[in-house]
Amino acid sequence: MSTDQPTSSSQPDEEAPTGETEPGHREESPREGSPGKGSPKEVRPIYLRPADEKELGRVVAARGGYKSVPHLLREYLSRSLIPRIREGRCFPGRLLAETTGRASSGSSGTSGASGKSPTGGKSPAGDSAKGQADSQARTKIQLGLESWEPVEAAARALTGALRRLEERRAREGGAGALPFCRCGEAEVVRAAAREIATWSRGGPPELFSQESACRWLGPSREDSAREGASRREPGREPPHQVLPILPGRERGGKPVQYYITEEAKKRLKSKGAQLGQTGSDLARRATRMLIRRVEEAPAEALRHITEDSSLYREPREGETSGFQVYLAVKTKRRAERAVARLNQRPGRGDRLGQLDVLQAAARLAIEAPDEKMRPPLPGASG
Repeated sequence: MSTDQPTSSSQPDEEAPTGETEPGHREESPREGSPGKGSPKEVRPIYLRPADEKELGRVVAARGGYKSVPHLLREYLSRSLIPRIREGRCFPGRLLAETTGRASSGSSGTSGASGKSPTGGKSPAGDSAKGQADSQARTKIQLGLESWEPVEAAARALTGALRRLEERRAREGGAGALPFCRCGEAEVVRAAAREIATWSRGGPPELFSQESACRWLGPSREDSAREGASRREPGREPPHQVLPILPGRERGGKPVQYYITEEAKKRLKSKGAQLGQTGSDLARRATRMLIRRVEEAPAEALRHITEDSSLYREPREGETSGFQVYLAVKTKRRAERAVARLNQRPGRGDRLGQLDVLQAAARLAIEAPDEKMRPPLPGASG
């Protein structure tokens, strides 16, 4: 039996994917390495498997909150993969075999890499001529991080875990030799990409923390995405559900107005920029959060909605323009049902309208802790 075992398992405490995808928007979002947009980032080239990079692009296009593949990778690394590596909840042999291309005959359930791969980026082992040649079969992305130290620390932790695993097998015997290799930050980033892509194809979340990972490791050809469709768990909704564009419109969703003050708009946009999103992203997420609160804890939601706030303003006569956001049709219908449900509560005096709910959602977006307003990670469950 392999000793390559995680110590525990957990699920991120994040808003769960709902199966609906919010439409895109035209608000300016931070670009990789752009000056004046948050903290400066150190950009390094990383080589990904083409099929994985393509799948990450589909996730970005289909899920609200992520502006680019680098943004998705930054969030996933900091909130999912790096914490699991730090806590010893990953299988290092599997991860290294998949990301370096060096198949490990002793790693539990690993079918081996399906091709040669470079270390890419800045690895402790350095770039070899062979690695540079192999990189031609990869897709290069530019990944900017405010600090690479957490990624480098994760790489050191994986290298140490693999070394200890090999030492134990040398002492106790095991399932054959485990060729030792060092892990660099490029391998950590590629592992994040592989986990996201595998989940997107219908595989398990947090792949390198799963006992059943062996079933999903191996193929890396472009047809993996097509093969994944037949592997989906029964009854599971596909993670990509592109919002249909309504007849006569250029984009999906329906516009709604959040009547909030100019100061509130500035705070909403500023908070969005700090989180790598836009004010519209936060307003959409907060609207879904508030609707869910109405459905699950209506009394608590009603208190929030009926509280006065200096962030609100009344629409002026004839005005049709507030802070405009496009909501998914499904979300807008849920909002309408939420208003009707609140108005049916016994003892209600003044009737609420959609304006009240949207104003309260905007305030929730501004006042909620940053962690609550980050986009849900791929594979997160509620």
